[in-house]
Amino acid sequence: MLPLDPIDSVSPLSPLSRLLRSAPGAEVRAELDRVEALLGAGRDPAAAVLDGGPLVAAALGFGRGALALREGALDAAVLHLEGAAAAFDRGGAAEARDLARCEAALARLRRDARSACASAIEELDAIAAAGDPGRRAAVVAAHYRGTAERLLGDAAAAQRTLLSALRRSEPFLGERAQILNSLGTLYVTLGAHGAAEALLEHAAELHRRRGDAVGEAIACGQLGAAALGLGALERARAPLQRQEWLCARLGDAFGRARALTFLSELALELGRADDALALAISARDVAEHAVPPLRTWVAYASRAIGRARRDLGDPGAAAALDEAGALFRALGLSLGEALAAWDRASTEALALAEPADWFSAAWSLGSLGLSSRVAQLLRECLEIKEAAPLQEKGGPTSDGEARERALAAAAQTSPHVAMQREVELVYDRPDHLAAIAARRTAAQRNLGRLAALTLARPGLIVAAIAASPLGARGRALPPERAMAVCVADLPGLAVWIWPAAATPATIGNDLAVLRATLGEPLRAALAFAPAGRVLCPPFAGDTGAELDAVELVGLIALPVVLAPGELRLDPRLGWDGDARASVEALGFVVTNNPCHPG
Repeated sequence: MLPLDPIDSVSPLSPLSRLLRSAPGAEVRAELDRVEALLGAGRDPAAAVLDGGPLVAAALGFGRGALALREGALDAAVLHLEGAAAAFDRGGAAEARDLARCEAALARLRRDARSACASAIEELDAIAAAGDPGRRAAVVAAHYRGTAERLLGDAAAAQRTLLSALRRSEPFLGERAQILNSLGTLYVTLGAHGAAEALLEHAAELHRRRGDAVGEAIACGQLGAAALGLGALERARAPLQRQEWLCARLGDAFGRARALTFLSELALELGRADDALALAISARDVAEHAVPPLRTWVAYASRAIGRARRDLGDPGAAAALDEAGALFRALGLSLGEALAAWDRASTEALALAEPADWFSAAWSLGSLGLSSRVAQLLRECLEIKEAAPLQEKGGPTSDGEARERALAAAAQTSPHVAMQREVELVYDRPDHLAAIAARRTAAQRNLGRLAALTLARPGLIVAAIAASPLGARGRALPPERAMAVCVADLPGLAVWIWPAAATPATIGNDLAVLRATLGEPLRAALAFAPAGRVLCPPFAGDTGAELDAVELVGLIALPVVLAPGELRLDPRLGWDGDARASVEALGFVVTNNPCHPG
C-alpha cells in the first residue's frame, strides 16, 4: 500500500497524490482539509475509525508532511512524516510506513544538512535491507542515501548509489524520474554538464508524461544550469522559461525567483540589459514577497538589477550593487561575496579610482572552481581598460597582450566532444566519469587561480617538490582549501607557487595535505621570487603557465639531494623562529639554503 492510498479513493477525479505533483500549495491544502472534514479524521477519532481507521489519519498526516516538504517547511514536514510512519506501523502497513520514514529522513537531510547524514544513512540502509530489494521503499531509500552521500561531499559514492537505485527503478516511473533529477543535479555540481543534460532531458520528459509539474520544474532548472555550463546560452533559455512558468502555476516562489534570476543573468550575458532589468526586478519582487522572504534570491536579483542599470547608464546602479553586496556579506555566501568584490572593482575602475582590486574577486572565483567567471571578469577588466583615457590605462603594451592570452586561456573549452563522451561514460563506465569530473574540477580550480594571479602584485613564493607518486592522476593539483597553485607536474616532481602574502602556516599546511595525498614523505625547496608574476595560464596542450622573473632551473635540482621530509628554505623568505616551528610541528625538517637561485 502507498501512503496516500487510504484517502485517494475519496476524490477519484483529483486524487491527492496527483495534486501534490501538479497543483498549487493552497489547492492541496484545501483538498486535505476537505478530505479531513469529510472523513472526520481530524475532529472525531471515533469517526476516523469508522471511516477508515488509523490508516486514514496516517495518510492525511503523510499528505500534510509531503506538502510541507515541498514548500520547505521542514520542521513541520519532519513532525507530520514521522507521525505518519508511526501510525502506518500501528496499522500494519509496512510499505507505507517505510516510504513515510524515507520522506522523513529526506526532510531531516534538507533541514540539518551534513549533521543529519550519518543517522539518515543508517536508517535508510535498514529500510532497504528489511525486505525485497526491488520494492519501492528500497529504491527510494537507496535514492535518498545517495542524496546524503552528495551532501557529505562523496560524489563517487553518491553516483554509485544513485545508479544502483536507477537500475532498480524501472517498475516505478515516478521514482525513476526523481532519481534522474538527482543524478543530473550531481553531474551539474561535478561539472559533467554533458551527462547532466542527457539525464535531465530524460527526467523532464518522464515528469511531463506523468503530469508531475514539481519534478519537471526541478529538471528544467538544472537543464538550464547544464546548458549554461556548456556555454550554450541560447539553449539555456527554454528550460529556464519553462521552470519559471511551471513554478508560477505551482506557487513555488523559490523556483520562480531562481529561474527569473538565471534568465536575467543570461540576458546580461547576451547584451540585452533592458530585458535583464525587467526580469531581475520580477525576480526580486517574487523573492521579497515570499513568506519568509528569500533573501538569497533578493541578493542575486539585486545584483542583476545593478549590473543591468550600469549597462544602461543608470546612476541608480551603484545603490543596487551595494544592497546586493551587503546582503551577500550578511548571508555569508562565498560566491555572492566574490561577485560583490567583482562589482566593487568594476565600479572603481569605471570611476577611474585607483587601485581597482580586480585580483581579490578573481582569486575568490577561481578558488571556487569558476574559471568561466574568472574569464568574464578578465574580459570586463580589459574592456574597461580599453575604454579608459590613454593616460589612465597604465602598464606596458606587452602586459596587455599577456592579459589577452590569460583571458583566452581561462575561457578555453571543448564542450561538444566532452559532452558526447560523458553521455557514453555515464552508462558504460560511470566510475571513470566520476574520476574525470573530479580531476577536471581540480584542474579548473587551478586554472582559475592561475588566471587570477595575472592580476596580482609582483612577488611569488615557489616550491620545487619531489616525491615518487607525483606526475600521475593529477595528484599535484592543490585541493579546494589550499592556497597553492600548481605550475608544473612531472614524474616525481611538481612546482607549486603562492602569492607573496601567503603565510608560513598556510604553505606548511598545503604541503602537509599534499604529503597525505601522496602517502609518502616529500622533499621540497622553497624560494622567493620578489618580481615573479604569472603572465598567462596554460592553454589546452600547453606544458605550463607563462611565468616572468621566476628562475626554476637551480631550484628544481635542489630536492634531489634533500632527505625525505626536508624543507629547504630560501633566506629571502624571512621566516623567523616561530614560523619555522609552526611548519616543523607539521612533521617537516626545516633547513636553510645558503645560496639561493636568482
